[in-house]
Amino acid sequence: MEKSTDTFLATETFLVNDMFLSNDNNLEKIIDNIKKGNLNDILSKLCFINKNALMLNYIYFKYLATETTYTYIFMYITNNIDTILLNNNNFILHVNMQKLSLGDIDKHQIFINNLSIVLKEKYPDKLLKCYIYNPPFMFKQMFNVISVFIDKETQEKIELVKNVKHIK
Repeated sequence: MEKSTDTFLATETFLVNDMFLSNDNNLEKIIDNIKKGNLNDILSKLCFINKNALMLNYIYFKYLATETTYTYIFMYITNNIDTILLNNNNFILHVNMQKLSLGDIDKHQIFINNLSIVLKEKYPDKLLKCYIYNPPFMFKQMFNVISVFIDKETQEKIELVKNVKHIK
C-alpha cells in the first residue's frame, strides 16, 4: 500500500528523517569509510536500532555489499532484530531505498532471497509494520506484481512512503 507523506504522521516522518539524516548519507564519506575498511562503523550506519524499530539505509548496503560481506551484513541485521526482540514482542522496520536500481536488485538477488527466507522462518509474526521510504518507480511496479504471492496479513504491514525529501 502506498501513501504520501501527507497521510503519514508528521512527527513520525520527521523522527525517521532525523534518524536517517543523523547517520550521514554523504556519498563521498560513505565511499571513504568503505575504503578505510571500518566495517563496524559502516554496518552501524547501514542497520541501527531505535526503540523497537530496525532502521535499514540501503545506500550503505549498495556500496558495501559483495559476496564476501553478505555474511557480515546478514549477521548484523539478524543480531539487531534479536536485540530488539529481547525486550519487545515484535519490531518495526524502516527501510530507506534511495539509490536502489534494477541492476542492484539483480546483483544482490541471492542476498535478498536468503534474507527473506530467514526473516520468514526465524521471525514469524514478529514484524509489526514495514515502512519503505523512497522506493524507486520500478520497485513499486515489481511490488505490485509480487504482492499477489504475499499473504494479506503481511501485505497490510507494508507501507510504501513516497516523497520523503529529507532522507538523503
